[in-house]
Amino acid sequence: MKFLLLFSFLFVLTACKSKYIQQVNPDTKANFGFEITAPNKAVFFVENKTIESENISIHNEIANSMYNKYGPARDNFHIANTNAKDFKFNLNEKTYCIEVEKLPKRTAMILFDGKQKPTVEFNPKKYNKLINQMNINQ
Repeated sequence: MKFLLLFSFLFVLTACKSKYIQQVNPDTKANFGFEITAPNKAVFFVENKTIESENISIHNEIANSMYNKYGPARDNFHIANTNAKDFKFNLNEKTYCIEVEKLPKRTAMILFDGKQKPTVEFNPKKYNKLINQMNINQ
């Protein structure tokens, strides 16, 4: 019973974060954004300007701190605070797309570790921990 409850909770948690990440045809073009192909890794700090302004100072402060720590971009790792509208990620035989204007929050961090589908994090307090888990130096 506990296993079923845990599985259900994890499924709901995963489903909520994944609905912003769409699997698309590899021929899909990024209109105003970036395209990243595995094994490259990427971190993008984004802002959905279609949502009313909220306090974004924590997001901006942490994004700038992470860029100063890990930037500028290298051959296999990209980190940026960007106004891009969409992102395309190529991973083996699958291609994923994230459209910033479909995100439910004003600010977010998009992570792609080059090994699994990208993730979207809305809580700025989790940014540093998630970036550290990516093993950027490998």
